[in-house]
Amino acid sequence: MKKNIWLPLAIFSVLVVGFSLWGCDQDPYDIPEFTEFKVQVDSIEFPSSIFLGQKLDIKFYATLGTDGCYTFSRFDAQTNGNTLDITVYGKHEENLVCDQAISYLRGGLLEVSRLDTGMYIIHVSQALPPDIYDTVYVQLH
Repeated sequence: MKKNIWLPLAIFSVLVVGFSLWGCDQDPYDIPEFTEFKVQVDSIEFPSSIFLGQKLDIKFYATLGTDGCYTFSRFDAQTNGNTLDITVYGKHEENLVCDQAISYLRGGLLEVSRLDTGMYIIHVSQALPPDIYDTVYVQLH
């Protein structure tokens, strides 16, 4: 009796390929990948002056992107002397099904504290020129 070696080899090959394909399924708990980008800020809103010891609340307004996969990511804010250097970042998530609504940043709040008395320049770094410049005064009570 002659044994047919091709049948077991074919079954083994189908199993290997099947397990390889099923093993590539994405984990439902995977965090989607995203690309971070510098936001083009439309405008900012803040008081013209605050008292020493108060927080400075700055609200940011911008269009983030063309669909629901664009969201706010973070602020990068640093004080250099009397200048507040601020950059706003958004993110675009790659592996999601996105709605087709334009995404906005509507009053995203940055709280700045521990400012000494004096005039401060608020500098918002933009993705495209021009940058935004404005001033705020920190006064004694």
